[in-house]
Amino acid sequence: MLHSSLRLQFYLSVFVASLGLAMYTVFIPVFAQTFGATFFDLGLIGAVGALATATIPSLAGHMADKTNRLWIYQLSLTINVLATFFLIFSHSVFDIVALRLVGGVGLGIFWPMGEALASDLAPADRRVQEMGRYSVAMALGLLIGPSMGGFVTQTFGYSNLFIISSAIIGVSLLQSVLLVLPLYPKQESARPERSDGNVRIIRGILPMYLMLICYGVVWGLISSIFPGYVNSLGINALLIGYLFSAFGVTRIFSLATAHRYLKYGEKRMLAVSSSIIFLGILIVAAFPNFIAFLIGMMLIGGSVGVVFPIANSLISHQFPDQKRGAAMGSYETAVNTGETIGPYVAGVLASLVTITSGLMLMSIFPALMILFTLWGRTRPANAIRQDSR
Repeated sequence: MLHSSLRLQFYLSVFVASLGLAMYTVFIPVFAQTFGATFFDLGLIGAVGALATATIPSLAGHMADKTNRLWIYQLSLTINVLATFFLIFSHSVFDIVALRLVGGVGLGIFWPMGEALASDLAPADRRVQEMGRYSVAMALGLLIGPSMGGFVTQTFGYSNLFIISSAIIGVSLLQSVLLVLPLYPKQESARPERSDGNVRIIRGILPMYLMLICYGVVWGLISSIFPGYVNSLGINALLIGYLFSAFGVTRIFSLATAHRYLKYGEKRMLAVSSSIIFLGILIVAAFPNFIAFLIGMMLIGGSVGVVFPIANSLISHQFPDQKRGAAMGSYETAVNTGETIGPYVAGVLASLVTITSGLMLMSIFPALMILFTLWGRTRPANAIRQDSR
């Protein structure tokens, strides 16, 4: 009963934080365009933020395995509050780049700590289901946030958007301090282990990590380049918010039902989801209109909602329970490495050819997701042994 109540309070905190983050992050590329940002600049902004989120998770995971994971989670919320609020003082693309670097540090701690905490509070035989529920809480915030952010931007402007978003993230911080921390059980310190243990585990499922890098490229493309692309075609902030909310609707459905697809096999579901992401990017690139964008985003959203809980659970099972912070850190490092690569590559391609041709070329990454999924094994050899501990 304690864990059930604790999970509920924690999921609520994750929802509110995701809501505040989603309200403004979608509109960072559009905001940068008010300062004359090019697609190359948008790629740079996305890459810098993602670079921080790629390098921080492993350190954050190591810290979390040595101390209270909830404290590290709360630190991430504090950083995000500050990085969001200070965007109101931005006057150039450089200012945005600098603040996205700080925000990237906060996100680089937030995502792996949220996943590690959700995994901590879930019974071993229900981790896919509980990761799905955690992800629904997160995705609900990501669903509602863009539409709210679009409305606030259209009605009150960017400064008020950043103020309101930072306040909402602050509410999540208060929730975690007042409602989650009192219920959180004391965490035992990790036992000393061989320093090469993590490397051996990662090497054993390397194709999974390569697939996740390509998955991260897709995320970087959608979050950093796509909003500016749509804005350049004359689609306003409110409609951009609707597109990302549609993305969120299908993602939530997939996250909530992902555990039901396991009967078809993890590898098969990851390959099918990668194929649908490939199709969605082609639709977005080939048909530059709102309806095509809506269809493409819904296809991509539904597919990433399947990839996340399955891949996350598989990796968490590969690591010992006392090193779950390291497990989630390695997951986020792989995904955010892709998010660093994706915006930069897409920005360069848009500068060399056209943004449409660049998007078409970027479809190679979901194609690589299929290949890496089929290459590697998806069921960890020691999962049963670890679950029995």
